[in-house]
Amino acid sequence: MRLALASASIAALGTALPALAQSTAGPATPIDAPAQVEEGPQLEEIIVTARKRSESLQNVPIAVTAFSGTALRDGQITDLSAIAGRTPSFTFQAQGSLEQEAFIRGVGTVRLTSASADPSIGLFINEVYIGRRGSATPPIFDVERVEVLRGPQGTIFGKNVVGGAVSIITATPKFDFGAGGYVSVGNYGTIQSEANVTGALSDSTAARISFQQNRHDGFSRNIVNGQELDDAEGYAGRASVLVNASDRLTLNFIADASHDEGGGQARHAVDDPTRAGIGPITAGQISKDPRVTETPYLQYNRRNTYGFTARADYDLGQAKLTYLAALRLGNSGQRFSQAGAGAPPSFTDSVLTQSEKYSGITQEVRLASDKSGPFSWLVGLYYLREDTRRSSQNTARSALPGGPGGTRDSLDGDNVFRQAGITSNYAAFGELEYEILPGFTASAGARYTIDHKDMDATARILSFGPAGDILSPAPLKTPYAISVKKTWKEATPRFALEWKATPSILLYASAAKGFKGGGWQAATPDAATASRPFDPETAWNYELGFKSDLFDRRVRLNLAAFRLDFSNLQVEQLDDVLLTTVVTNAASAKIQGIEGELSVAITDGLSLSGSGSVLDAKYKNYTDPRRNIVYTGNKLARTADYQYSIAADYKLPVGDRYAIKAHADYTYQDKFFYGPENLNFEPGYGLLDARIGFGRADERWAVTLWAKNLTNKLYRTSVIPFLGDEASLYGAPRTYGVRLSGKF
Repeated sequence: MRLALASASIAALGTALPALAQSTAGPATPIDAPAQVEEGPQLEEIIVTARKRSESLQNVPIAVTAFSGTALRDGQITDLSAIAGRTPSFTFQAQGSLEQEAFIRGVGTVRLTSASADPSIGLFINEVYIGRRGSATPPIFDVERVEVLRGPQGTIFGKNVVGGAVSIITATPKFDFGAGGYVSVGNYGTIQSEANVTGALSDSTAARISFQQNRHDGFSRNIVNGQELDDAEGYAGRASVLVNASDRLTLNFIADASHDEGGGQARHAVDDPTRAGIGPITAGQISKDPRVTETPYLQYNRRNTYGFTARADYDLGQAKLTYLAALRLGNSGQRFSQAGAGAPPSFTDSVLTQSEKYSGITQEVRLASDKSGPFSWLVGLYYLREDTRRSSQNTARSALPGGPGGTRDSLDGDNVFRQAGITSNYAAFGELEYEILPGFTASAGARYTIDHKDMDATARILSFGPAGDILSPAPLKTPYAISVKKTWKEATPRFALEWKATPSILLYASAAKGFKGGGWQAATPDAATASRPFDPETAWNYELGFKSDLFDRRVRLNLAAFRLDFSNLQVEQLDDVLLTTVVTNAASAKIQGIEGELSVAITDGLSLSGSGSVLDAKYKNYTDPRRNIVYTGNKLARTADYQYSIAADYKLPVGDRYAIKAHADYTYQDKFFYGPENLNFEPGYGLLDARIGFGRADERWAVTLWAKNLTNKLYRTSVIPFLGDEASLYGAPRTYGVRLSGKF
């Protein structure tokens, strides 16, 4: 019944705000669009660079959702969580400053706690890969667009990724002077602002400077020490320079930096209805308010990111040579209570103090032919060196009775795990396209990857706890120091057929292989476990797609049906006995689904849009090797059977110079499980955002009232099951305010 309802939702509602955002998307580079002779409302053409060339989204045989910078700025969207809800098959949750959980089509990474682990979903900023999605990720601001590519991108799209890619393209300098920005204030002491200015420095050089600031008071509080939690204070800046060195050579230089901090996220324990425990933590808690926590420890989140990118494009006539070099840096730290309550009233409280330093050096060169004839090609070489240094100190305090050698002993004390991981990723890639018949094109591509990893790991006992204790707090049993290394190699091909049935209809079929490297565990009980690697995972994605602009581009309908076959799927599980996250390889998994996106320009002032996906994601053959528990047939973690979003935009002219603009969007995500055992789950929930504004018709200025989570829906973004309770993180409550924006 649910699948039928979801299918009907997709067919009736189509694609959400993404499609609407697409309708206002600007090109990555100046491209002259053909003159429109039709009368009436129309959806604007969307230009993307998903295949390393600027081309219409409707001509790309890949499942891509694009968001324009204008739509992101109007929605005050500065992170991936809001983008995920408006993209088919995409879910996202943040776990403090070091960790982010991104899943596309059921494929993702829960906690990137190991210095050697790779995310399943790749994040790229101006085509530069960011390996540590939490600690090295800047906020989203002053962008040209954001593209979300679904499915493996193992051929030409930067580093090999198995589940999908999020590509952020920042705004480029313009030779014509321009400036703009906004200031927004709201409840919880919210102050958010953004500004940019661009113009020519000379006849051949243009520059752009942009700034973003975001702060709000805490949504939650710790009533033991009075600390605000779920608060934020951050700022970011970027400087870009574009140089037309000659008629053929173009240079781009970008430098950016960001800083954010806060008290971290509030964990509140509720009774676990799926497990019988020693007794609920909540029975001894002072408050039942989900916005309240009672840990005795001060928490914090801190993150600094820096980036330097240089790009050169040289026009050879019938081909373009591109060289890309970049350095990405991240330096982050956090402290948080895992249970969300001290001991007492909890039986135990485990507090993690973590830090991470990341550096990534990218070197890429590629040569791409133009598309003037039936035959086109692209070849390239890629190199990435990542250096990740991570520390995690576990401070545990127990209120259980007992003496040395017992359960209480194993939950008291301090230990620290440190890892230094270095990854060297080498790849050669290429793709060929040939137009066999007018409108009918075949393409084939491949990437050959060599993934070499070194890791040094140590674990030390800092304190056993009370006098007489003989056990280190879990998970550490014996101190160790190890050095390990391993090399993995993989070829990831892609094959596709595409048919331009009419100038406005594209049909395609593709098969592509994705690859995600192996690694080692983060926190282990002994040296033997720390030295044992988990294997890479691979996936074949088979996809059929349909893209169309109908009725003189008044209706845009895109559909994709796919099947993903996984081998050695990496599964992250929380071991609530050892109190650590463990990565194991499931033998196989199968994911299949349908995605849809629809945009409709009803009148010159009214547009409707929607998106949706229906997924069947299950473990095909999986027995947990640690506990010999069979998960075969269970649903994949963090993956809802269906999700959808709908949106509406309305513009009402007021005289010749002014206009009223209104927008509303609703996103819904069905029930999903937090782990492969399919016990702890989050019920389905929906979020409603809206805004209405008045201003100049030419957008020189506008005043807008806005609200997010308008119904004040209480929902969780993470759960840690422990001793019969669920330590829960909650999403943001209702927020609202007013924004003043302008440009000239």
